[in-house]
Order: sequence, then C-alpha cells, then structure tokens
Amino acid sequence: MRVVVVGAGPAGVATALLRARYGVGVVLVEREAMPGRLFRGEVLLPLGIDALHEMGVGRVLDEVPSRTIGSRDTWIDGERVLVVAEPVAEPVAQLGRRAVRVVSQPALLARLLDRATRYPGFAFHPEARLAELVRDGRGRVVGARLVRTGGGAAGWDERADLVLGCDGRGSSVRRHAGLALARSTEDYDVVWFTAPAPRGLAYRSGFLLCGRAGTHPAVGYVSWDGRLQYGVVMPKGRPWESGTGDWLADAVRAAPAFLAAHLLACRGEIEGPIRLTVQVGRCPAWTAPGVLLLDDAAHPMSPVRAQGINLALRDAVVAANHLVPALTGQLGVEAVDAACRAVQVEREPEMERAQRLQRRESRGQGHARSGSWRYTLARHGARLLGGHRWAETAWLRRQHDLRFGCRPVRLRLPPPP
Repeated sequence: MRVVVVGAGPAGVATALLRARYGVGVVLVEREAMPGRLFRGEVLLPLGIDALHEMGVGRVLDEVPSRTIGSRDTWIDGERVLVVAEPVAEPVAQLGRRAVRVVSQPALLARLLDRATRYPGFAFHPEARLAELVRDGRGRVVGARLVRTGGGAAGWDERADLVLGCDGRGSSVRRHAGLALARSTEDYDVVWFTAPAPRGLAYRSGFLLCGRAGTHPAVGYVSWDGRLQYGVVMPKGRPWESGTGDWLADAVRAAPAFLAAHLLACRGEIEGPIRLTVQVGRCPAWTAPGVLLLDDAAHPMSPVRAQGINLALRDAVVAANHLVPALTGQLGVEAVDAACRAVQVEREPEMERAQRLQRRESRGQGHARSGSWRYTLARHGARLLGGHRWAETAWLRRQHDLRFGCRPVRLRLPPPP
C-alpha cells in the first residue's frame, strides 16, 4: 500500500520515515524548499526525546546543533523570584540523555529525511503543495493532486491508500477533507525576534519567563546558535499599546532592566520581528475515509511549555503502531480506516490533558497584563517561596505531565524485515 504525507515538519518527516522503514510506499510533500522554518518549535522535552529513541533515531541528537537548557528563571517586575535548575546530569533520579534542550529544527529534520531516503519506497517532493484531494466514485480519498508552489508547471496526481495531513494548524488536508476544527477561546499572538544573547545568559543557558504589571508577558531563551530567542505574548490582533511607534521599546517592557538595555543597544543586529498567529483547538474527528490528521492539523497547540514538536513526535510513533500493520498486511481499506480511528482514540487523552495544563499555565498572562490582585498575590508568594529548594521541586512536580507526557508511548512494531 501507499501513503501521501502532506507537510514535512516533525510529525510529517517522522511519520514518513517510520512508514518507509516498514516497506510502505511513501510520498512526502512540503511547500518549502526544505523543511524547518525560522521561529518554529525547537525545544525538546523528555517526552519528545523518548519518542526519537523509540523510533531508533535518538542518535541524531548527537549530530545536530543543540544547547541544553540549564534553568528556568521567572522574573516579576524586574526581579528574579524563582530559579528552577533543570536536572541535567546522571544518575537515575535525573535526566541524563533526556535533558531538556533546544535543537536546530532544520538540521534535525534534514537528518531524519536523510534516513528516510535510504528506503526504496520513499519519495520527497519539496516546493509542492496540495491542490485538492482525489476521490473515487464513493467519495473516498484515493490520492492527492499536487502542484508546484512556484507555479508554472502542470500539477500531477499521487494515488494513495491514505493521505496523512501533517501540515500544521492551517491544514489544507483538513480543509479539503471537510474535517472541522473546534477552536479554543485562548487564541493569541506572539511577536517573536532573535538578537545577540547577553554574555551572562549565553553562559547560563536559562529559559526566561518575564512578567510586569500592565504589560504583555514575554519569554526568552538562548537557542542552539547562541542567539537569544524572545517572544511577547498578547491578545490576538491587538496593536502595541503605547503608540510610540517603537516596537522594540514596547517589546522589552516586561524584561528585567539588564536585558531590556541590552536589546535596545543591539537594535541593528535583531532579526525580526514576526507576528505569529497562535490558533489553539482540536478536531472532533481526526479522520475521514482515506485521510488522517496528526499534530497541529488535528490538535493545534499553544506554544506554552513547548508541547508542539514533542507531541508531534509521539503522534508519529502511535500512528505507526496502528497503521503499519494495516498498510502492510493486505487487510483492505476498511482496516486502514479502523487503524486511523484507533490513532485518535489513543492520542486524544494526552492531547486534551496537555491543552488543559497549557491553559492552566497561561492564565497568569492575563493577570500580569491587567495587574490584577491575583498577579500581586503571585508576585508576593514567589518572593517569599522562590528561594526554597522545595519550591523548585514542587514546580517540577506540577510540570510533570507537560515534560514527560501523561501516558507511555512505545513503538510496538517488530524490527523491520
């Protein structure tokens, strides 16, 4: 049997690799010349690192540029009130190879693509997009009509027993398949840019969460390339509030004084900003006859606690468990459709749990923006408790399911022939 995978992000490349390894014919389609774009998920948590090891490709993490996150620092009104050290060393009680890190997503995807191309049934079409789904007389999807993104050349059809939509929150597969997306009310925007990292942050490798009463909260971290990634979280569609016309001065209002001064001083070396539209929600049905959605196409995630890339890799593992036997066992399209439904049944609880925990984590953004009494209470509480080791332990325990997942994900397939 044969599949078309639309979208060569983490879910699409991992899904294509696993199918090709087990002898399924795979056509992978990507709008860009190469997968991986600026300002996309690059923080790997233990749950995502575990998924790579389950796929048998964990060693790629030694081959790509990366940087371990050393701590998570919370700054409130310019004061560092809580520092949680990441447990990055051995032995068993700590993370070891599962330590939280930022990686070059383009390099990671390139390594996975290289492994996929070693299988004879794999084909990759960059700079191509889905024009429409091809259906048979009963309305079942039996392939995809593709066109070049640059135009000019005629389109062509790729016949397939299954089309996998791994093409993100604005999924064209979802739209053409007529699958609905139930959107959350927590949609917001993130204004994102990169800049040279201050010397202290470059050595410490910390992840920063910055809040200041009456301003938009911000996050920042030193990425794999040594540059500071910085994002400002704001209500959807709202313009900068000060009206000064200086976007950077507004962007750094929540930052501690040393960081704000540094960013203003290196204004000419900044790349961006880009305003990213964050759309959160879930599809009541991830599948239609001949179609399955995965990752943000099925359940667009908030960027809170870096769930997107990690859940995408776990989606790929679970989808392989169900789909490979159906696609290689000559069981017919009914078995393929049943396997698609089984993927949703298994993955939906963890996705729903992650979104619920993300909503819990993001409530403080609105409190900070409004300067409410809850924000004031949180600020005083953090100042009183932030220096205690048990407070760090309690924070890590509260984050457990977002860091490790709420259920085990294992590749249950036998070694490929």
